[in-house]
Amino acid sequence: MKCSSCGGTMVYDVAKKGLVCDHCGAVQPLPKPEESSGAGTADFNPAVKEDVSDWGSARNLVTCDSCGAQLFIDSDQMSGLCPFCGSAVVLTLQEAKCGLAPSAIIPFSITREQVTEKFYRWNKFAFWSPESFRKGKILGNLTPVYVPYWTFDADTVTTYSGRFGYTTGSGEDEKINWYQRTGTVEKHIEGACVCGSKKFRNDKLLNSVISFSTKDLVAYTPDALSGMAAEKYTVGIDEAWEVAKNTELNSRVTNAARAKENADRYSDLKISTEYSNIKYRYVLVPVWLTGCKYGGKVYNVVASGHNWKGNCSRPFSVAKLITFLSIFFVLFVVTSIFGLGGVFLGLGVMAMLVAFIIYMAMFMSTLSEQRQQERKMSEGQTE
Repeated sequence: MKCSSCGGTMVYDVAKKGLVCDHCGAVQPLPKPEESSGAGTADFNPAVKEDVSDWGSARNLVTCDSCGAQLFIDSDQMSGLCPFCGSAVVLTLQEAKCGLAPSAIIPFSITREQVTEKFYRWNKFAFWSPESFRKGKILGNLTPVYVPYWTFDADTVTTYSGRFGYTTGSGEDEKINWYQRTGTVEKHIEGACVCGSKKFRNDKLLNSVISFSTKDLVAYTPDALSGMAAEKYTVGIDEAWEVAKNTELNSRVTNAARAKENADRYSDLKISTEYSNIKYRYVLVPVWLTGCKYGGKVYNVVASGHNWKGNCSRPFSVAKLITFLSIFFVLFVVTSIFGLGGVFLGLGVMAMLVAFIIYMAMFMSTLSEQRQQERKMSEGQTE
């Protein structure tokens, strides 16, 4: 996108939460989530039949030769790094067929510097990792990428039959009474999510940090993608709908049946659900990706681009464990010789308890500091 003031190129800036001109510094803010209520909803059935592929700006498709990831990149960008494995990629000049265009997006609101600072802050608590990993500057270059998700809204009518349990009493007198029940329950379901990436849908690290609600969404705009990569969805809308019905939608309607019967639990439940007024969104969700190279291995790091959640894999220090057990064993043998083995064990337990209390105090202090920082950032975003 060109700057209206000087004609320079405008690129999305996470810190500014809008487009910034690389020449004159002019800023064009993006819409806020509260300004995009119900962003991007569309009827499901027409979407299955039509190929709505207008992304609003030209995009090139690149496939990483190392990991197989498929990404959409700005059409004027000719080289870059794969955000999934860090390999260098060369882009094609041919504009890609993008498939369905996104209907909603969550723009990046957390910067690379903020993610880096948070990683090193919390990495200090990785006690059982090697010290050079725990305290070293080992974080790779964080790369922003949008991961595809599908969300579905639907009206449901569910007929159910099964056993429902009702708890009476408490403690030793607690008892569960089971009764056979049948009935029908109606429920409107919003925001049932399915990951649109086969690469990531079963990834525990990614799933531990990705969470969003419809209030976080803004209507899709190509401006938010300026200078960013977006993974191409590899789970199509038909497949995603089937997954949603068998997972989250199924869970919600069974819980609705339990709630209607005012039961504490259920068993052998059989359900039959009819869906109507089905709406979908194709959502792009922001994620920071990188890895930590240590000991010839790469440990993945994933951080949300909007909700402050992050997670990573870390090496385990066998040397630390052996050293700790060796010291404990030697001290126990020495004190046992003088008949003080029991005293040593008692002091050892007390020392570990004190260390745990100190550790938790430091952890809670860091957590409180983090919460205050997030609160200030949130207040700044709403101003």
